[in-house]
Amino acid sequence: MIYIVTSKNAAALERALGPAKKNGWAELLPAMPAKGKLQSGDQIYLDISGLSQADLKKAVGLLKKSPAVWGIVDPKGAAEDPGAFFFEGAGDYIGPGLVKKGLDKKRLAAALSWSAGKDSGKTAAAAIEEEAPGKKKVQKIPAGKFGGWKTIRAGTTEAFFFMFISFGGKTNLRSLAGEAAFTALKNRAREVLQQSLREADALLWMETENNSLFLVPPVLENIRAAIEAALKIIVNGPLIGMEKLFLTIPAEFTVALHYGKTTFQAPGKTGAIISEPVNYIFHLGAKKAEPGRLTISDDVSDDAIPEGLLDLFSPAGIFEGIPIRHSRRFIYG
Repeated sequence: MIYIVTSKNAAALERALGPAKKNGWAELLPAMPAKGKLQSGDQIYLDISGLSQADLKKAVGLLKKSPAVWGIVDPKGAAEDPGAFFFEGAGDYIGPGLVKKGLDKKRLAAALSWSAGKDSGKTAAAAIEEEAPGKKKVQKIPAGKFGGWKTIRAGTTEAFFFMFISFGGKTNLRSLAGEAAFTALKNRAREVLQQSLREADALLWMETENNSLFLVPPVLENIRAAIEAALKIIVNGPLIGMEKLFLTIPAEFTVALHYGKTTFQAPGKTGAIISEPVNYIFHLGAKKAEPGRLTISDDVSDDAIPEGLLDLFSPAGIFEGIPIRHSRRFIYG
C-alpha cells in the first residue's frame, strides 16, 4: 500500500493521483499513521509543505524507524537540499514538476524497486520519459560490470564520463597556506577525492593546481555512484575541510560532469591529448560551474542520475552550445 501524509495539499495530491486512486493502491492520511500500521513492502510519502524544522526532523525520525520505504513529497519546492533526504535513507523525492504532471503506480513502484535493490526492468527516469511525449530521447547507459582500467588499450578512442572537481572556491589557497603547506594540502585533497570516488571506480586522469579530472566508466552503476559521491563531497565540504584537509576556512568544492569520447592514455601520459570533450569539461568546470553545486551537461543522460534525484537539478542555460543543469545550492547552517 502507498500512503501519502499531507495536511495542506490533499486536494492537489488527489488531482495528482487522479482516477487511479479509486483502485485502492494509494491513501491520503492527515497525520503520521499509528505505530504498527506500516508493514514491509508499504511505501509512505511525507508532504513537507509548511512543516517547521522541528516537526520535519521528528517526522523523518519516525519514518526511518518504520519498515516501509519512505519518500518526500514537495509540491511547493520548499526543500533547499532534496539530496539530504537520500542521505537520511529516503527512497524517493517527488518535486513540484511531478506533482503537477501527475503520479501513477508505475512511477512509485520504480522507487520501491530501487530502494529494495532490485532491477525493476525500467528506471524511474525511463518511466518519466515515457509519460512525456516529445521529450528528447537520450542514450541508455548499459548496466553491468566495468572490466577495469587495465583492459583499455592506450591510444584507443573510448567513451567516458568526465568529472571535474575543484576545491577552494574563489580562495587562493596557495597564497593563504604557503608553498609547502599547499603541496601537503593538495596531497590530502587527492586522497579524499580518490577515496570518495572509489566505489565508482573513477580514475584520477589529470591534475592542475586546484583541479582534478576523473574518468568514470560509462556503466550505469559506476556513474550513479560517482554522482552520489560528488553530492556527498559538496554537502560535506566544510567538514572535509576541517577534519581531512586541516583548513581553518570552510572548503568549497566545485563539481562538473560531461560525457563524450576521447583518446585514452594512462595518467601522466596525457599531455599530447587533443579532445573536444576534455576541453569542454575543463571550461565547464572552471568558467561556468559554481562552488557548492554539481553542474551537468546535457550530454549526460537522465539515466545517469540516480532515481529520485532528477528534481534536484534545474536548467541553467546553455554553455558553449550545450544545455546544462545545476544542482540546487546546498546551504550550510
